[in-house]
This record gives sequence, C-alpha cells and structure tokens, in this order.
Amino acid sequence: MKKKPLIFKSMSVDETIRFGLKLGMLLSFGDVVALIGELGAGKTTLVKGIARGLGVTDMRTVKSPTFSLVHTYKGRVPIHHFDAYRLGDTQEMLNIGSDEMIYGNGVTIVEWADNVSGCLPQRYLEITLSFISENERNITIHGCGNRYDTIIKCLRDDKIFLLRDHIMYFNN
Repeated sequence: MKKKPLIFKSMSVDETIRFGLKLGMLLSFGDVVALIGELGAGKTTLVKGIARGLGVTDMRTVKSPTFSLVHTYKGRVPIHHFDAYRLGDTQEMLNIGSDEMIYGNGVTIVEWADNVSGCLPQRYLEITLSFISENERNITIHGCGNRYDTIIKCLRDDKIFLLRDHIMYFNN
C-alpha cells in the first residue's frame, strides 16, 4: 500500500527550482529520483534546482539530455541525469549503461521514468509534475522505501518556506 503522498503547489518556475534545491540538499550517494510529467511540466526545471542543492555551480550545464540521453554533472556527489523520452522500453535504457549509474556512486535522476520503470531499483523517490495553469504545477512526491519516506518527512515537516517574496504552502 502506498503511503499518502506529499503534494506541493508551485506557483512559478522559481518556486519549482527552490523546491528542487531543498530536495537536492537532502539527496546523497545512491539516491534515485524518478520524474514523471507531460512535456513542459517542469521536469528539467526541477532538475536544475536539485542540481543546485547538490552543489552544481554552473547551472548553464544543466539541460535536458533528450538527444544525448544522459548528462553527468559534478556536485558534492556525481549527478546522472537521464531523459527517457525517446527510449521505447527498459531494455533500451539498460543498453546505454544506465544500471551502472543507477547502482553506482552518485544521485540518479530519470526524466520520463514511466517509460523505463523496469530499470528502476526497488527503492526510489517518484515525483509527478502536473499542470494547474500556465505557471502553476502540482508536484506529487511518493517514497518507495524507508530512505525516501524520511526525505518526504523532512520536506513535510517544514510546512511553510519563507523564500524572498514568496510563501509556499504544503498540502497534507
């Protein structure tokens, strides 16, 4: 049985990046983040925030790896960023050596993870981004495993973030 997800409402691109930054600060070696959402939902935007939270300083390098399929960024831990949009199935993902990175020494982030769910480990963080309006998104987070339940608890316990001119609320 899945536990109750954490649902965060992002009002802007900046809020999505800030949420990713907070999440990135909680991630460590071996963590896997599965991103799901339609085109333009904000998956790569969220990855930019996660990368910043993991210590990536040059944000210009954080781009969707749609054509190269994977980018690796240097932060406090290596970040392996996959885009499975063009992949037909799990086998194609495995053919590019994804298992070595997923089970390796860094943080792995997979955009379009629902296309290649068979290559995900048993334990991972699943994040679905969905449109509310042109700028607003719901970010729904499920933990698959105790480590990720702890990350969600850390995010949930911090109910309100004061970030510059914005206040972001979490729904329970």
